[in-house]
Amino acid sequence: MLGTYHMTALLDAMTELHHIHDREQLYRFMLNWCSDVLKAQGGTFFTVREELGELKPEASKGVSLNLLKEIPFKMSTGICGWVATTRQSVNIENAQVDKRFNRAVDVITGIRTRSILCVPIIRQAKIIGVVELVNRLDGVFREADLEFFQHLANQVGVALESCRLFEETSELLAYTNSVINSLTGGFISTDPQGIVTRCNHSASHILATASDEVVGQPLLSALPHYPAFSAILDVTLKHQTPVARQEIELQRPDGAAMLIGYSTFLIHNDAKRLLGAGIIFQDLTHLKRN
Repeated sequence: MLGTYHMTALLDAMTELHHIHDREQLYRFMLNWCSDVLKAQGGTFFTVREELGELKPEASKGVSLNLLKEIPFKMSTGICGWVATTRQSVNIENAQVDKRFNRAVDVITGIRTRSILCVPIIRQAKIIGVVELVNRLDGVFREADLEFFQHLANQVGVALESCRLFEETSELLAYTNSVINSLTGGFISTDPQGIVTRCNHSASHILATASDEVVGQPLLSALPHYPAFSAILDVTLKHQTPVARQEIELQRPDGAAMLIGYSTFLIHNDAKRLLGAGIIFQDLTHLKRN
């Protein structure tokens, strides 16, 4: 059972984890936090490539990460390989007499390994990482150290999954924004409450307004110079009645008239829940003049 020291350190670490959305930052945080709390000389965070039977160093303390990346770490050798294969954590007081220990790593790094703590990171029954600490500075690692280390590794497994989802969501958002901003026509969308969520470059150009002045604003006040145009999308959202291939005459702030062709649509998720509404439009003024 964890004592006050380890429990406080664990709770503080979990608080910090909520704010980390980058995997590389998470690797470094886990390693540095545990090294400080458990007074380790150094350590390494490995991700596991189970299909290749190897471990990849992602972060290190006490030795150059670039140097470690030159060493082949196989799941079939070394303490970390054993932990990755068996998915069991270990607390070793004297690594030099342990048959699983790979002495070649000491030769390459120049560090004489004495004590070792090593834990697996498992998520949804899949081994995704291994973290190793070496040489507790004031003696050997204790069982409470191992318990703390494994508890934090479990939380890091959850955090890594959150990082993956955050990255996928960010990539999807960037992709969507890129597509929308590539449209030659204007595009404006709202959430279910009528707050503008997107206004692409073409919409800003046609309506002579800045996107950052529109996004995040209530629809009916986002475009103060075009109340009738805003009302079209507002009606679509409130009554859930999209329209197609309509036209409206508007007047720019400089007094120039323009003809806008537009269609509105509703935005739903896969469960058919309403997520908002949108409008796509073109400036047809030049066609009218012709």
